[in-house]
Amino acid sequence: MRQDAKVSIHRLSRAFQEPRSTVARWCSAPRKKEGYLSRVCPVSGETSLRQRIQDLCDEPRHRTFGHRRIRALLKKRFELVVNRKTVLKVMRELKLTRPKMWHRPWRPKRIEKVHATQLNEHWEIDMTSFQLSNLMPLFLVVVIDCCSREIVGYTLDHRCRAKEWVAALRQALEARGLTSKAAAQSLKVRSDNGAQPCSKAFVEYLGASGATGEYTGYNAPDDNAYVERIMRTIKEEEIWPNLYDTFSEARSAINEYVRWYNEERIHSALDYQTPKEAAAKITLKAA
Repeated sequence: MRQDAKVSIHRLSRAFQEPRSTVARWCSAPRKKEGYLSRVCPVSGETSLRQRIQDLCDEPRHRTFGHRRIRALLKKRFELVVNRKTVLKVMRELKLTRPKMWHRPWRPKRIEKVHATQLNEHWEIDMTSFQLSNLMPLFLVVVIDCCSREIVGYTLDHRCRAKEWVAALRQALEARGLTSKAAAQSLKVRSDNGAQPCSKAFVEYLGASGATGEYTGYNAPDDNAYVERIMRTIKEEEIWPNLYDTFSEARSAINEYVRWYNEERIHSALDYQTPKEAAAKITLKAA
């Protein structure tokens, strides 16, 4: 049509509804000889290569290998240097690959790290769990003051309901003398987005106490960094090195550790002072 009627490539592309580059390639491409069959990818269609890939993937230790490891094995065992995409194509055609994993979308952090300069300004609360010797789970809820790093409240129980979180927060408020709304008005309590701190009972108690609640970003444990670090310290220094047979034994050990942590354990972030010493120094400076 182009040679006989002298139709432009632009008009042909509009008629066929194809890109002009495609129509131009059609017009300029030389005719192939009759009986000539070309393959899109000669390497991937090679029978011996496909069989070797199949054999490698069928080995018991290689059933979880991806195309990169299979390509490396081809080079190591058979001295075959094959393109990575070719190996992937063959494995897909042989149904030796798994569907791509879906990853949770990243969410930005909503709040930044706490910078507390006074006592009862910022608290953080979190929970951890461990087991007794008979595999019975126990749940430890801890409330800390971000300024002095002191554990101001905690509960240890068999269950992890909102009731235990409220009890730990109530103990902390009573220990610091924040028993009225006016006294706790400047306090902010930060927690993660768990079921207990987001529950109706905990939120209502937080509002009744006068404190303000804060929540960390999703999948952002460093927003709650102070209490997360103390949880790790409790596990490394008390829970993991010991084995508790009964609940009363675990309770006594945790009580003693909390007392030792607040009164005797020096803290590098506090210029190697104990939390009690740091709290006393901050109170004296404010006075």
